[in-house]
Amino acid sequence: MTDTDWTAPFTTPPNPAADVVIAGHMRLIRDAIVSLRSRNVRSIVLTGGFGRGEGGVISDGQGSFQPVNDYDMLVITRRDNLPARLWLRRRLKALEPALSKACGVRVDIACKTPRMLRDLPHTVDACETALGHRVLRGDSAPLEAICWRDPAQLPALEAIRYLFNRGAALLWARRMLEASAGNNEDQRQFVWIAIQKARLSWGDALLLLNGRYAPSYSARMDRLSEIALPDELGFVRDAYREALRFKLQPDFDAGRDVSLPSFLAQTLDCHEAVWRSAEKASDGPATQYWLRRYSDDAYILWDDSVPPAWDTRLYWLALNLWRVRPATRRLLFEHPEERLARLLPLLAFAPQDAVLPWPAMARLLGVSPRKLGDAPWETLTDRFIDIWHPGPPY
Repeated sequence: MTDTDWTAPFTTPPNPAADVVIAGHMRLIRDAIVSLRSRNVRSIVLTGGFGRGEGGVISDGQGSFQPVNDYDMLVITRRDNLPARLWLRRRLKALEPALSKACGVRVDIACKTPRMLRDLPHTVDACETALGHRVLRGDSAPLEAICWRDPAQLPALEAIRYLFNRGAALLWARRMLEASAGNNEDQRQFVWIAIQKARLSWGDALLLLNGRYAPSYSARMDRLSEIALPDELGFVRDAYREALRFKLQPDFDAGRDVSLPSFLAQTLDCHEAVWRSAEKASDGPATQYWLRRYSDDAYILWDDSVPPAWDTRLYWLALNLWRVRPATRRLLFEHPEERLARLLPLLAFAPQDAVLPWPAMARLLGVSPRKLGDAPWETLTDRFIDIWHPGPPY
């Protein structure tokens, strides 16, 4: 795709001046990937909010714009060879720090083979990648092979995936505030964004559970207003509306007078309420759900009715050995995030002075129980974050 084809906006509402800045970033990222001179690169694709034309930007008041949301890039390989894909992925990941610094926002580069796209599980990510993307170079044929294109048919477990990812960011935000009190402006913005994304995930999760999900944010708000919510979740609609306004038109100054620790604590309480509701809807009574789930072998984030292909399991094994370095062989052939999803409620929702199964939790994260010391929550939270999101937060 040539630059002259970039006619559709990257932002909502369309902001021509901001779109020029984002297009410049896209050229920079595209050219950096092309500079690898890898014959295995077939297509370079922008996904996520900017790929759907719903990216958020902020202005310095003098005509300059800066993206707020991450740039989610997807590189599609020419071959279905797993070792070749892993080699290319390693080189792509090495580009991320410099590109993130140059763009002023995190640049995340995923790498998938055509077969991986064709065999994607039925997830929000697969559906939104198929329906909302921008091809920066190459062709879109591998994307057209993604079979999941009806958002209304997304499985209920995708609600838990949404809540897990946003809950993990809240956990990171709490750890960040604990360590520095959010005095750094970058940290304050990270915490604020984590809170607003979590508030969006509440409505998204309920839409998924009710078969009303849509890729477009405006459509989601309309559909959320049509769903009957239980009294204990009456806060969701207003929170979603405020978070959506921030998502599309970020304004960090609006929260200057807000106590971040208090707002984060309130957000975690609400996140737990929505998580409990989602588990009840998808899995029956959720009494003591975190104590029941941490040692449970049942999948939380993946559909265990469809066994993963052997190469997928090998890839998960490689991720476990690389990221987790587990102290136990249990769960080696499932995605590392399954371990994290089992432990997130204990780390994020239980009181920090609670008596929890620390040794068992440590082993799941590849930590020797002898290294827990007097601060098990801090030790395991840091390890959790390192596995979930290797590298800096921004």
